[in-house]
Amino acid sequence: MFCKKMSSILLFACEMSEKRENGPTMNIVLCGSGTFALEILKALMASDHEVTGVVTPVAHRAGRGRRVRHTPVEDAALKAGLHVLACEDINDDVGHAFLRSCNPESICVVEFGQFLKQDTCQIATHGAFNLHASILPELRGAGPIQWSILRGDERTGVTTFELVDKMDAGPILRAEELPIGPEERASELRERLAELACGVVIDTLNDYESGHANAVEQDQDHATFAPMLKKSDGWLDFTQPAEDVLRVIRGTYPWPGAHAKYICCEGKKTIDVAITRARLAEGIADVPPGEIEPGLTIATGRGRLEILELKPAGKREMDWKAFCNGYRVLHGGKFQSPSTS
Repeated sequence: MFCKKMSSILLFACEMSEKRENGPTMNIVLCGSGTFALEILKALMASDHEVTGVVTPVAHRAGRGRRVRHTPVEDAALKAGLHVLACEDINDDVGHAFLRSCNPESICVVEFGQFLKQDTCQIATHGAFNLHASILPELRGAGPIQWSILRGDERTGVTTFELVDKMDAGPILRAEELPIGPEERASELRERLAELACGVVIDTLNDYESGHANAVEQDQDHATFAPMLKKSDGWLDFTQPAEDVLRVIRGTYPWPGAHAKYICCEGKKTIDVAITRARLAEGIADVPPGEIEPGLTIATGRGRLEILELKPAGKREMDWKAFCNGYRVLHGGKFQSPSTS
């Protein structure tokens, strides 16, 4: 298998050598996996630069049928006829041979999940840079989009930075901000950031190509962190202020989701639900936190919340009116945290 991969890589290297004459501006290798990286790949293919290779994590089995699922980036790259390597470690001999065959002037890393060692980065003329969905040094880590909402930030953005031997700590190349909408959910913010990121990545490559790239060291003293979310991060606590409860609903959509237990007013039935959309309601709650008021708003530790959409366990997502009708919701019913025994 190793010899077969090496032969394929050497053949591609010869093809690239012929194609390079009078070719595009720069050769780029993209390392990525998910839908955010997919948007970057599309932007690169539409630019004046050329994607000479794509590296992505190895496909895995998932779902009830345990079917092999390739990453969105791998599927798109194969359909586009690009040269693709799916690997567990880009830093091994096969990974290095693949990168050299692509003759990269820059390696762009987005949603990759593998750490690139310095000798791997140096295969490219200009090294490797990463696209991160925050304004560094704020929110380093795997969950910057979700945590920007959970923290109550009014603005976020994207940053390109050079890779170093510490997570998200390299010198900044470019950064651009955008405001976070007051009712915007993580999935919606992710789409807008991906659109913004496409332009920032292309501008970063243009800076390299023109010789105007100017990397600025991060202020390490102002670094904050955004770890990958756990399922318990989405457990709703209605004793908290309504603004905080709403941030959890927005920031954890679609995963891990904002989960609660609904207890009917007779207390005889409990339903696990994921609240997927809500908004602040006017007025002061005059019943205990989590209890459903006469107007079918939900009391919190401070203020009231209006549920718009939710998904009962094992059921489809529905609007609040349909849930109230289907489950005979009345005032006096109650929502509580899944952590409550």
